[in-house]
Amino acid sequence: MITSLKWIQELLKTEVDTNELNYVTLNLGLEIESVDHMAPENIIVGIIKKITPHPKSNQLSVLDVDIGHNCPIVTAAKNIKLDDRVLVCTAGNSFKGTLVKDKDFHNIKSKGILISEEELGLADKSGGVIILENGKPGEKFQDLFDDIVLDIKATPNRPDWLSVEGIAREIAVGFKIKYSSPYIAGVPKKKNRKTAFPLIIKDIGGCPRYTARIFEDVKVAESPFEIKWRLHCMGMNAINNIVDITNIMMLMTGQPLHPFDLDLLHDGIIIRKANKGEDFISLEGSKFELNPSDLLIADHNGNIALAGIIGAQRSQISSRTRRVLLESAYFDPKRIAHTSRRLGLLTEASTRFERGGDIAGVDRTSALTAQLFKKYAEARETEFIAAGKKIKTLRVDFSVSRSNQLLSLNLSKSQIIDHLKRLGIKCITKRKDTINATIPHYRRDLKIEEDIFEEIARVYGYMNIPEVAPRKWGGHAVVNRKRKFEETIRGFLFGQGFSETYNLSLTASKTLTEAGFKDFVTLKNPMNERFDALRPTLFLSLTECVNYNIAKSNKSLKLFEIGNILLKDKPFQEEHLGVIMGGEQFPNFWQQHGQFIDYYQAKGVIEGLLAVFRIKDIDFTATSKNGFSQVVSIQFNDRELGYLGCVDQKICKDPFFYFEIVLEQVFAVIGEAFFIPPPKFPVNTRDLSFLVVETTQVPDLMDLINKVGSPVLEKVNLFDYYKGDKIDPDKKNLGFRLYFRAPDRTLTDREVDIFIQKIEKEVTSKYNAQLRKRS
Repeated sequence: MITSLKWIQELLKTEVDTNELNYVTLNLGLEIESVDHMAPENIIVGIIKKITPHPKSNQLSVLDVDIGHNCPIVTAAKNIKLDDRVLVCTAGNSFKGTLVKDKDFHNIKSKGILISEEELGLADKSGGVIILENGKPGEKFQDLFDDIVLDIKATPNRPDWLSVEGIAREIAVGFKIKYSSPYIAGVPKKKNRKTAFPLIIKDIGGCPRYTARIFEDVKVAESPFEIKWRLHCMGMNAINNIVDITNIMMLMTGQPLHPFDLDLLHDGIIIRKANKGEDFISLEGSKFELNPSDLLIADHNGNIALAGIIGAQRSQISSRTRRVLLESAYFDPKRIAHTSRRLGLLTEASTRFERGGDIAGVDRTSALTAQLFKKYAEARETEFIAAGKKIKTLRVDFSVSRSNQLLSLNLSKSQIIDHLKRLGIKCITKRKDTINATIPHYRRDLKIEEDIFEEIARVYGYMNIPEVAPRKWGGHAVVNRKRKFEETIRGFLFGQGFSETYNLSLTASKTLTEAGFKDFVTLKNPMNERFDALRPTLFLSLTECVNYNIAKSNKSLKLFEIGNILLKDKPFQEEHLGVIMGGEQFPNFWQQHGQFIDYYQAKGVIEGLLAVFRIKDIDFTATSKNGFSQVVSIQFNDRELGYLGCVDQKICKDPFFYFEIVLEQVFAVIGEAFFIPPPKFPVNTRDLSFLVVETTQVPDLMDLINKVGSPVLEKVNLFDYYKGDKIDPDKKNLGFRLYFRAPDRTLTDREVDIFIQKIEKEVTSKYNAQLRKRS
């Protein structure tokens, strides 16, 4: 936010010590990023005392200019007359790095030059020299108009800092100056009355408050130099007195305004949503295609402004304007921000509206502007129309003791009330420890008691708050079970040689579509095409990491991420664990070199991870999923925990295995820790090898073995898988190790043989399997 120190001092009615300014503002949390002096040196005021046509040139005039003494100047300016006050740079002085010298114009010497708006930087082109309203002969331009411009970093939660008035209030607090705006006095209070001019708000959510003030007999002209110079110092160009006044008031109060040529409007004002595909032509002549998310100011013939952003070309103020409608309104910040970014239209108005602003200031700023219209454009106000609602006064209760506790201070109730009073916050004591604070209309950011505590700290001074070591607490620390759960997962995976990755939750919709995803959430105002959708899985984030590493010749990878995903059919984010692994198991200089990570190793990681949380007897059920082959659903007690699959080579050229787990589902079924004593009786192991058709599902076959072997079959492990030349191409060989144990006795070989025979019979019968080996 660029602001004028001179303007601030006018509002404060006192000068501010510039040497202390940076320290005071910084202690309030207000950061000044740069300080610039605006007025150039070596320019003085002169009064024209005589004008004589040049005897040898019709284009030139010879002037006698009083600058404390007579100074002859030859000029081509046509906008001058006797007794005009002009700006002069005399010979022998430098102006903007150029030395002004005596110059001979057909034997008549000029001892200086007159300064134009173009030379001061106020305009790209000017038709004459600058004419002042005030100034004594020889008085320095710097003494009259020098201004110190402050570039202040305004935080997003402080829309009031986007105004000179808002900054002035803060500086008044820092210097302990009583602030009272001189513009408030005498503001007429207008009441709504029946009017022939219709004002209709069709979208009250987009525009909670709209006012229109009508003026007749308006004289549109150039603004006085003082207004032009002030706008220049604030980084804006002068247009005409009407537009310039609205810009001046916006800069002062933070409330954007817009003037319309009333004679170009038809049958009133309508605030509505744009129609799909509706065209809008801005003041500069640029054409935009709108959609229903955009808010428009319109009449019955079409749109006249893009609400809160920019006016339309067809209703702009011109030299022919005689009647003006002044708009002052409050628009929904989110709608303005969305439209502004989508169309690439970032204006002074949109910057302020999208921060929120002061809805109570809508009527006030309109009334103040009316006074300036009367002063500078001789305008006559005839009507004031308002529609919408006013925001109720906000009140916040806060605790004195809690304030002192959090801030490490020991302020009394009266001290706290005094600090807040300087910010315009009125306080009433409700109970012994409770104060009720009435929040000023321009501070809509103060909503809870912690906000009030921050204001107390700011007024007290951040740098004055003592350093206090945290108090030791003798109680037991509260354990966050969810965080401990996540840290346990990380610890396990780190121990397995995995590296953690962190990725953006944004991705490209094009990438999702190419990978086969259909239902995902897209952004209405994306930064660019690479980040226009919210990821419905961690899969693509991790495969992108894999492909990046493979391109860098790092082909053996074990990566994981714990992050949020968003599904279109769910109104909340889900936290998932994504794990991807592939490449060689060991470095190529080890004896085991040449062994690659496979499907079963990935499956083992899942089983090992879930076993940490005492989740056993996991089912892996065949399913299908875009982007994968050999996909299984990971299930526990009919609850789907996630999935495992081999990544399609269209996505990863090298063989990689990926599994994704819904952490909320795992967290919900974590088993309680309990002690199991070592078994008293020995285990009896047997191996069975079956030749089955290739489509046989291993989990289903293992379920059958467990069922038949119950209750003495403790567990079953698949230890061998073979598919090759030695057996039929449509078959596979599966080797199982069975562990038998009874809790109350030692099992005999005969007892185990009976169970083995039952298992062989059931498996060969149900799966048409062939027993190849028994041991």
